[in-house]
Amino acid sequence: MKKKQLIALGLAVVLAGAVPTSVFGATGSDRNNGKNVSVEATDADVNVTVASEESVPMYRLFNKGTLEHLYTDSTVERDYLSKHGWVYEGIGWYAPKEGREIYRLYNPATTDHHYTDSKHERDTLKTKYGWKYEGIAWHTAEKETEGSVAIYRQFNPGLTTGAHNFTDSTVERDHLKKVGWVDEGIAWYGVKAPGKVTTDMSDASTVKEGTDLSYKGYTMKWEDKFDQKELDRDAWNVELHEPGWVNAELQEYVDSTDNIKVQDGQLILKPSKDKDGNITSGRVNTQNKHDFKYGLFEAKVKMPKGKGFLPAFWLMATDENLYGQWPLCGEIDAAEVMGQETDLAYGTIHYGNPHKQSQGTYRLPAGMDFSDSWHTFDVEWEPGKITWYVDGIKYHEESDWYSTKEGVETISYPAPFDQNFYMILNLAVGGSWVGYPDETVDINAASSEFKIDYVRVYQKDSYDENVKRPEKEVSYKEPDAEGNYVTNGNFSENEDLTDAEAWQFLTTQGGEGSAKIKDGQINIDVKKEGDENYSTQLLQKGLPIMQGGTYKVTFDAWADAERTMVVNLEGPDNGWTRYLADTTVDLTTEKKSYEYTFKMEGKNDPNGSLEFNFGAQESLDGVHITNVKLVKVSQDEVADDNAKTVLADGNYVYNGQFQSGEGRMGYWEADKNNAAGTAVSVTNENNIRRLKIEAPEGTSEENPVIVSQDGLALTDGQEYAMSFDAEGPADGALAVKAAGQTYQAELNGKETSYNTTIVPAEGSAKDLYIVITKPGTYYLDNVRIVEDAMIKNGSFDAGTSGYEVYVDSAAKAKVGVDSLTEKNALAIDIEDTGADDWRVQVKQNNVKLEKGKWYTLTYKARASKERKIRVIMQGLEDRGWSVYSDDSKGTVDLTTEYQTFTQTFQMRAEDDPKAFLSICAGAVNGKQITENHSVYVDDISLVEAPAPAPGTAAPEVEAGVNQLKNADFANGTENWDGFGDLGSPAEGSVAAVDGAIVADIKNAGSEDWHVQLKQGGIVLEEGETYKLSFKASSTVDRQIKADFLDPANGYAWYGGGTFDLTSEEKEFEVTFTVDKETNTNMYMMLSMGKVGSNTPASTVKVSGLSLVKL
Repeated sequence: MKKKQLIALGLAVVLAGAVPTSVFGATGSDRNNGKNVSVEATDADVNVTVASEESVPMYRLFNKGTLEHLYTDSTVERDYLSKHGWVYEGIGWYAPKEGREIYRLYNPATTDHHYTDSKHERDTLKTKYGWKYEGIAWHTAEKETEGSVAIYRQFNPGLTTGAHNFTDSTVERDHLKKVGWVDEGIAWYGVKAPGKVTTDMSDASTVKEGTDLSYKGYTMKWEDKFDQKELDRDAWNVELHEPGWVNAELQEYVDSTDNIKVQDGQLILKPSKDKDGNITSGRVNTQNKHDFKYGLFEAKVKMPKGKGFLPAFWLMATDENLYGQWPLCGEIDAAEVMGQETDLAYGTIHYGNPHKQSQGTYRLPAGMDFSDSWHTFDVEWEPGKITWYVDGIKYHEESDWYSTKEGVETISYPAPFDQNFYMILNLAVGGSWVGYPDETVDINAASSEFKIDYVRVYQKDSYDENVKRPEKEVSYKEPDAEGNYVTNGNFSENEDLTDAEAWQFLTTQGGEGSAKIKDGQINIDVKKEGDENYSTQLLQKGLPIMQGGTYKVTFDAWADAERTMVVNLEGPDNGWTRYLADTTVDLTTEKKSYEYTFKMEGKNDPNGSLEFNFGAQESLDGVHITNVKLVKVSQDEVADDNAKTVLADGNYVYNGQFQSGEGRMGYWEADKNNAAGTAVSVTNENNIRRLKIEAPEGTSEENPVIVSQDGLALTDGQEYAMSFDAEGPADGALAVKAAGQTYQAELNGKETSYNTTIVPAEGSAKDLYIVITKPGTYYLDNVRIVEDAMIKNGSFDAGTSGYEVYVDSAAKAKVGVDSLTEKNALAIDIEDTGADDWRVQVKQNNVKLEKGKWYTLTYKARASKERKIRVIMQGLEDRGWSVYSDDSKGTVDLTTEYQTFTQTFQMRAEDDPKAFLSICAGAVNGKQITENHSVYVDDISLVEAPAPAPGTAAPEVEAGVNQLKNADFANGTENWDGFGDLGSPAEGSVAAVDGAIVADIKNAGSEDWHVQLKQGGIVLEEGETYKLSFKASSTVDRQIKADFLDPANGYAWYGGGTFDLTSEEKEFEVTFTVDKETNTNMYMMLSMGKVGSNTPASTVKVSGLSLVKL
């Protein structure tokens, strides 16, 4: 490619081809055509003027290819070079508008720039050494001028270009001296910018005023300067996670001062490795303690150094259930730095499903390192815009994102970044992205510490959320005359391989190498292969890949010796989805042709990336490639995807949660004939979205207010369950009509859930209407029409929709749906179960059970550690919390592998339309767990079952045989519920000791069942007589109860009694005859809570339990 050079405003701007590089420097010595040049500066003829108070910023840019810095006061040049491969590093210093002139020259032979305040030096370089004079670059102040700032010059004798560096920072100057640069003193002087903060202040931000970051309009809302003796637990949570929890990381996150400590005004996260090779580290967050929606999030940190370390300062959604689990919920990474590349920072957002991201990078000036000095990282999050900064230098901005789950409509912008987020600080060791430590890394070394000086959050007084997603003009590249989409596939033109114009050569993750176009081919020289196949990579982006298209990739390639490379075609804007899978290519020393075909199954992608990967192939041999082509072989017709269908969550109603489209009213339409004064909108208070209908006076059956959605994909004759939440005046009138059938909601002034079934008649219009016929304000949410099932969303494909989550304040757990390691499973992440099973609970309400019918409840479950859970069908408080299902099978033992559990039961109580499914993951059988672990439940179903054949429902019970299982407690607490520490309001514990129950009761609570042991699965037959016997004593006189109850029928009493205990062990017995129908799942309840008017603290001992049929 040809190069053009434009001299404008005394500045060199490259219009095409490779961009010449430049060093931000004056000179005293320089390099010219490989030879040292020394020029004597004579300044007697220079007129000196006093610097004015006015100043101009000198922008600093860096060329990664030539290692050269350029300094300019032109925003035009700055912005142009930033778009063409140069890295903008912010403002280098401030120059006065008047003063001694600094001249800028350019050497076309070395592509280097030179700066001098000497006319003699300027003219000598022009006339004798072939330098081109580009005009006055800036002015310098005088040393004596008030407010002048020294600009220091450093020289690197090992560089041909970029040999000089200029800075006003003593921190940068001293660092470069440490790594081999020569300090050449003060080159000239700039001036102070108003309010400028020195970078040398260890207790202050490293952000300079006058850089890109502005605090204008912001107020600090929260900060932690870590000036206490230990971590502030009122501000921070400590996370606990097993190794490999995410990203195949090596460390276990633990709560230990070996890994998390506050020292000398800093938070230090430090990994450690024990003699057995176990690695631990620290991770803290502010979830539910300091959550913010929008703001400027800032941390001043010093990063660890060492391959495989990945420190991070980032933000996650406080409530992942609002839009769905990661990446649907969104993630904002304010700062990540790999330990093996500590001059490069990453700022990223993650969103969408499939996963997408937008990532920017910032590289420090040559010789500087994020692990050697303090740096300030900021992410500025506003409605519709997120911006990243390092030390006040802006390096990335994004406004284009979305929240879409595949097969479900897109949530209204700016979701998912319109909800509360919390902050996380962590230090990972190893992982699928960063790679893993090698033998050179000492994990226990001081250099492995991630140090945080402070964390701050700023917010503005208000934010305008009325923003629209930017309209992105999508263009699709046209092929050449031969149908090839690849530009310069025959390498006939030389090009700059550092930009993204056509071909681009990249190295990362330990890879080193170079690429050169010559004689119609590209030659790849691999110096270090790196850790990943993409560690050394040749690629071309911008290739259009269309849904339904079949494509063919062809190329010629050979190597200096037999070796392999990997070729693929992927979507970098689509979560790196592979359209052509990673394919290993066997290369020989002979030139061969290769051909690969693939079909695009996904959506259109205008930015496909064809990639040749040379890393991690156990070879450093050179590779040569030519004649690269991508052609479309055929194109299938793609069906129109605008027609409604069933959504991925099983719902036939689009936007039933009122989160999509303009004004969040997507797919819904207010009737044009609604009366004047009607207002239809969607609320958005604290991310609670409900359809709001304000029906004016005069609304009636003759003049209704209607909101509708047409064209639902319902099938004639199919039974569907329709449900919605609604709120309206108790005397209001709201009906929902679907497929010609009407359901009238009985409003009560409170938000209430409504359920019904519909069966579309043949030929009926498949439309949905919300009809208001009385004045008032009405709200609707969660409108769903799904195929009829007793348990809705048992697959959790719709997230936690349809479920109620309860985590008691005495427990600590998070509930969501795992779509990363599971195929959409309920995930309960628990740190502390609390003292009772119900303290961590997931429920589904309003499940109708009918008396006399049989049902089968089925689900599968596993846990990250062996434990029990309890899954039952139950009634509400007005039904005495009756357990309708077979509670003897409700408690199950989980392992790390999925098991399927089934229980069949008969509904013996009266019909209950408000029965609920209860998944209890608290302290089952009183076993409290404070170790971090997860429980997974999936594929829940409840279906009607056939009644057992006559005579088979009740098992035969032999007279004289003890029905109680493990009655001597030889197997500990097996078959019994209620052992362990007592839950509030009771205090104490219950244990099995030497074949007896020993209840150490310090507080009996306020009900008899507050201290209770129970066993289910007992058969009591109508008309039969039974005897219960046992021995018992108490350290103080008191009463206990032993009863046989039916929890599935309001705890109906079948027999039992109350017993007076003393300190002397006595034998007790009670005989009763069953006068109710036979029950195969009776419970014996041994109640030792408050019995009678006063129950003192005591120790109760019970043994010899026996229940026999007489």
